[in-house]
Amino acid sequence: MIEFVYKEKAREDGAERQLDLPKNVRQIGEPEENRKIYIEDYVITYLKRFAKEEPLGSRIAILLGNSERKDGIPYLFIRSAIALKELEYREGGIPFTDEVWAQVYSVIKEYFPLQDILGWFLSVPGYPMELDPGLARIHVNCFGGVDKVLMVAEPTDGDEDFFAYENGRLARQKGCYIFYEKNEAMQRFMIDTGDGESIDGKEEFEDRAIKSFRAIVQEKKELSGQRRVMTFLYTASTFLVMVVLVIGITLINNYEKMEGLEMALSDISRTLESQETDASEEIADAVSSENAGQQVNPEETNEADTTGEQEATEESEVPEAAEVTEVSETEEGAGEEPEAAEQETQGTPQSSEETQETSGENVVPETYTVQKGDTLLTISRRIYGRDDQIDAICSLNGIDDCDRILVGQKLLLP
Repeated sequence: MIEFVYKEKAREDGAERQLDLPKNVRQIGEPEENRKIYIEDYVITYLKRFAKEEPLGSRIAILLGNSERKDGIPYLFIRSAIALKELEYREGGIPFTDEVWAQVYSVIKEYFPLQDILGWFLSVPGYPMELDPGLARIHVNCFGGVDKVLMVAEPTDGDEDFFAYENGRLARQKGCYIFYEKNEAMQRFMIDTGDGESIDGKEEFEDRAIKSFRAIVQEKKELSGQRRVMTFLYTASTFLVMVVLVIGITLINNYEKMEGLEMALSDISRTLESQETDASEEIADAVSSENAGQQVNPEETNEADTTGEQEATEESEVPEAAEVTEVSETEEGAGEEPEAAEQETQGTPQSSEETQETSGENVVPETYTVQKGDTLLTISRRIYGRDDQIDAICSLNGIDDCDRILVGQKLLLP
């Protein structure tokens, strides 16, 4: 079912006359081109309530309003309805007696003097269904003409349709218009007869059109508010998801950095342990080398002295300034102190002054063998008579630590 809402008053110029169509209109279905049916909202409310009073029986009412034509097309404006509560649809038809019509015209005269009969209303259980052919005869006999219609409804579901007499039968109309206006006559009739108690509570002529459109506007506002709330919630949830993702990525990066830092610390620790191990090994090697250097063979000492004397003779007969320490196993067993043994076996080198006096010139030997108790300072003083040759000796022999030389080490002299 298609529904359109018209908010502006429609006007249509025609050859016969101008029609003032209702201002607020809602379209139901697809109205016929050869007939336009308009029914007021109060009338529909009244008829539905009336039908529900007897959901298992039939209900009949008379439709009132105005009929106009434009371009040969009838326009039916149903503005009121009169319920015939004691009238029922039977197999023999509907008894529209003179008493019934007298009652109808009495109500029309009191409440709807400016309105005409536009058709009738029938509520039957089980509709929609095929209409009884007898209804067409009743319609033709009591409500003949192209400007008369039959409105059929189901009392429980509330479905309703309009029928018009065409080509010898009642033809269902495809649609109609529901309009809203201040229907004071129908309101007064409903209040006086007690049929409008549950609808309006006997309020004084409430404008149903305004109320209905206010309800529509309010509904649209609520939908718009709900959409704004949903949009806000969606935006907030998206923002929260982004924050969680950023925090997660940050934590992962920090974890990776912590792992890298831990690995770097482990590498540094292993490197330091390796360096300490190497240093310990070097110290142990140095100690063992020093101990080995201290155990000097007397024969090697004599050979070293002979070699030194020969080299001193070749170099202008200048004796090598060296001290040789001989330590014999027999003397050590006798309990003599090492220093005393060294003094007894130590050679007496010639000083630089004696060398100058003997040869008449300062001749420096090419090498020097380190003796126990020697330092680079004492060697420099002994060979050169001064202290400024320490760096030259270290540089020539590749010595990094000038305080570290080994007994028996042969030094090249500059």
